[in-house]
Amino acid sequence: MKERALKLLERLIAIQSVNPHYGEGARGEMAISRFIETYCLDAGLKVTRQPVLEGRDNLIIELRTGHPESVLLFEAHMDTVSLGSMDRPLEAVYRDGRIYGRGACDTKGSLAAMIVAMETCAEAPDLLRSDLVLCASVDEEHAFRGLLKFLELDMPISGAVVGEPTEMKIVVAHKGCVRFAVHALGKAAHSSVPHEGENAIVAMAEIVRYITERMSPGLADIRDLLCGQATVSIGTIAGGEQINIVPERCSIQVDRRIVPGEHPEDVMTRIERELYAFCAEKGIRIEVERLLLDYALATPHDATLVTAALETADRIGLPGGIHGETYGSDASKLQGMKGIPSIVYGPGSIAQAHSKEEWAPIVDIGNATRFYVELARAFRA
Repeated sequence: MKERALKLLERLIAIQSVNPHYGEGARGEMAISRFIETYCLDAGLKVTRQPVLEGRDNLIIELRTGHPESVLLFEAHMDTVSLGSMDRPLEAVYRDGRIYGRGACDTKGSLAAMIVAMETCAEAPDLLRSDLVLCASVDEEHAFRGLLKFLELDMPISGAVVGEPTEMKIVVAHKGCVRFAVHALGKAAHSSVPHEGENAIVAMAEIVRYITERMSPGLADIRDLLCGQATVSIGTIAGGEQINIVPERCSIQVDRRIVPGEHPEDVMTRIERELYAFCAEKGIRIEVERLLLDYALATPHDATLVTAALETADRIGLPGGIHGETYGSDASKLQGMKGIPSIVYGPGSIAQAHSKEEWAPIVDIGNATRFYVELARAFRA
């Protein structure tokens, strides 16, 4: 299984599947979906395309074993971030016990292992006590639209395993996020008479100070045992058109990470209320624009899937225990929107995701494949 998964991963890395959100030259997921479709059909698996965006389809791969009352979902995304300055990003390079390439850990490594796990299970379906479904999704690296489209099918699912780089740890909790923009509104004037205008950049400085000196420290007591503290980070700022014009607009984009127990809509509403109240007090005109609201993952620790995952890891000698992460994944939508018990599990580390040197340990690819197979055989809702 290890060699089969590595060979498949090599071929997946070679197919550029950069999310179109990341600019010119990004090819999206169509080419890689066509390759995976052919591969899975050749393995005797049922494959259905689900259109999501123009030229971008989810693949739904099924292995039905006569257990519709117990369905285990595997899910991993096909898109990657931009190739950036990565050396030989579309070539699988083996070095020092690692496999390098864009997507090696985020998350073509998980995807290759899941596909080979499905292929392996199809060779001995009598060993399964559940039906298996694999969703190879689009657009995870931008707005999760592939997974959200999949959820519209309302397919009965008893548990889900989402492939992301977890260092082979069983992740049952992770942060969600509330992303928003704040636009400070001023009045343009010639820079020789700045008193005739209202400087939006100066106004924004007050807002930045409020976020960093009042909002951020106020999050110290909002924390989760597995995921840590809630945080807020200002990611971008843009304002003004040219040096001799008093700027009439300045904008920032803000990322507020939420922890299990917080609801994204509630957090966003509270932020809007606080910002509008502060700016009204200061005489600052603003607009708050919602960009993305995403759930945190909080799967019950005693869920059948979690128990099966822990027993599987122990039986085959892989790391045990339950863990939390600071990043997000598609798992939070499965659990938060549909109540599907979900874990995140896969080869590699988030530290290498999106980096100039993306890689995954070779041993992880084989171990992840084995874990997925053994979990599929053990799981029963």
